[in-house]
Amino acid sequence: MTGKGKLPDSAAALRKRAEDSARQDAAQASEDLLPLSPEENRRILNELRVHQIELEMQNEELRHAQSELDASRARYFSLYDLAPVGYCTLSEKGRILEANLTAATLLNVARGTLVGQSITRFIHKEDQDIHYLHGKQLFEVHSAILQGQVQAGIEQTVERQAYELRMVRNDGTSFWAHLAATVAQDEAGSPVCRVVMDDITDRRRMEEALQNAHDTLEHQVEERTAELAAAMQAAEKGRLNAEAALVEIQKLKDQLEAEKAYLIEEIKLENNHENIIGQSDGIKFVISQVEQIAGRETTVLVLGETGTGKELVVRAIHGLSLRKNRVLAKVNCAALHANLIESELFGHEKGAFTGSHTRRLGRFEVARGATLFLDEIGELPMNLQAKLLRVLQDGEFERLGGSSTIKVDVRIIAATNRDLEEEVRKGRFREDLWYRLNVFPITIPPLRDRMEDIPLLVDFYVQKISKRMGKTIEMIPASAMRALQHYHWPGNIRELENVLERAVINSSGTKLRLADELKNPPTGPGIRQKTLEAVERDHIVQTLERTRWKLAGKNSAAEILGIDPGALRARMRELDIRKK
Repeated sequence: MTGKGKLPDSAAALRKRAEDSARQDAAQASEDLLPLSPEENRRILNELRVHQIELEMQNEELRHAQSELDASRARYFSLYDLAPVGYCTLSEKGRILEANLTAATLLNVARGTLVGQSITRFIHKEDQDIHYLHGKQLFEVHSAILQGQVQAGIEQTVERQAYELRMVRNDGTSFWAHLAATVAQDEAGSPVCRVVMDDITDRRRMEEALQNAHDTLEHQVEERTAELAAAMQAAEKGRLNAEAALVEIQKLKDQLEAEKAYLIEEIKLENNHENIIGQSDGIKFVISQVEQIAGRETTVLVLGETGTGKELVVRAIHGLSLRKNRVLAKVNCAALHANLIESELFGHEKGAFTGSHTRRLGRFEVARGATLFLDEIGELPMNLQAKLLRVLQDGEFERLGGSSTIKVDVRIIAATNRDLEEEVRKGRFREDLWYRLNVFPITIPPLRDRMEDIPLLVDFYVQKISKRMGKTIEMIPASAMRALQHYHWPGNIRELENVLERAVINSSGTKLRLADELKNPPTGPGIRQKTLEAVERDHIVQTLERTRWKLAGKNSAAEILGIDPGALRARMRELDIRKK
C-alpha cells in the first residue's frame, strides 16, 4: 500500500495481489458452491480478479487525492494567516467566530483567546454606533434578499459596507481601521459577517498633518495681509480717512476679484450657441418675447425641457438689456449641495462655518447692478426659498454668519424644467415665491414640436463642428436628414448637437455619416404606456449605459443629455438610479 502523498503501486503488483486473493477465495468457496463446469469456474474467477484490481486502483486514487487536498488546505490556511490584512468572521450578535493571525496581531491578543469575544470590545466607545448601524443594515438587507424583498441586481451593491472607525488593542492603545464587511451563510445556513480589517493610522496622520500645515499657512497669510493693510493705512493717513478708504478699496477689490473669478469660470463653461436658430412659429414667438421683455427690469421665468436652450434665451435677454455691459452671474441650484447654495448665493463672513477662513462675496453681490441667472430654480431647498423671496421683494439680505443688511440692485432671471405649479401643489415650492417669479414666463418649445427647424439647426452645427475639427462636410444625405427629423429627441437641441458631433467624427469624406441609430420608443395600443417619469428614467439609464456610466466630461452622459453633471446626479437620486 502506498504512503500518504506517494504514487500508487504498479498495476502488475496489484494484479498479482488480486490473483492470490482470488485463488484463496476460490479454494474456500469451492466447498460451499454448487458443482460448476471448469470453464464456468474460470470465467467467474477472471471477473473477480478484474473487479478486485479495479477496487484497489480506485482506493489508491482516493488516497492520493486526499493527500493533495490536505496539502492545498494547508497552503490556503498559511496564506490566510499571513495575509497583509486582518480577516475575521462574526456572528449576528457580533461574536468573533474565526480570525486570522494578522487580525490577532492588529488587536494585540492571542488568536486562541480572540475567538468567542465580542468585536465591540475592540471598538472605541465613541465609534461603536457606527459599527452597529452598518452591521444592522447588512443583516437586514441579507434577510430581505433571502425573502425576495430586494430588487434583483441590487444585492451586490447593498450587501456590502465599508467604513472607518477607531479600534482599541488589548493593551488599551487605539488605531484607525478601515473595515469592509459582507454577509454570507455558514455551513449550517446561519448568517455570518465576514470582515476585512486594515490599519490606516498612518494615512489618517498624514491627512491631519496636511490639514494642520494648511491651517498654519492660512494663518501666516492672514497675518501678512494684516501687516500690509496696516502699512497702507499709515501711508494714507493725513490725506483722507484711512479706515473708510481701506474698507471701500477692499470692498471694490473683493467685488472685482469675485467678478474676475466668475468670468474665468464662465468662459470655460460658456454655451457654444452663437444665435437662436429657427424659423418655426414657436421659436419666433420666443424671440418676440425676448425682445419685448429684455429692455425692462422685470423678473423673467424661462421654462422648458432639458436641452431646449434655456440658458441661450437667458443670455439673449441679458444681451439686449440695459445691464448688458455688466456680468451675467449664474448659479445652478441643482449642481451644488444644499449646504453650499446659501453661501454661493448670499456669501459668508469669516468664521461663519468650519473652513470659512475668509469672507466671501455671494452671487447677489457679484451681480450688483447686473443680472443673476438662477438655473434649475425648482431644485432650490425650501429654507432658502424664503430668503430669495425677501431679496425679490425688498432687495436686501444678510451674508451667512453676518448681521449687517446688504442692499442690492439685481435683476433675476430664473429657469427650470419642472412644473412649478405642480411643485406648489405638492408643497415642494413656495406659492408666494412662484407668484414673484412668474411675472413674465417664457416657454421654450421642445425640439419635437419644431421639426421644421431641424434642417437649419443641422446645417448650423455641422458647419460649426466641422470647422472646429478641421473637416469639410459639404453634403448631408436626404436619408440622414429624414432620420434626424423623424426622431423624437428626448434630449432636445443638446442631444442633436452631440449626435451631429459624433456624425462629423464618423465621416471620413465630405459626406455626413450618422454614427447613431436613431430609434423612437414603440407606441400603439399593444404597448403599455409609461409615465413621463418612467420614460425619463429609462432614457437616463440607457444614456448612462451607453457612456459606461461616465457622468461628466467629454462624451459623458451629462453632455449627451444636455444637462449639468450636478443636475444629472440630483435627478439620479430622485429617480433612484444606481449603477448595477
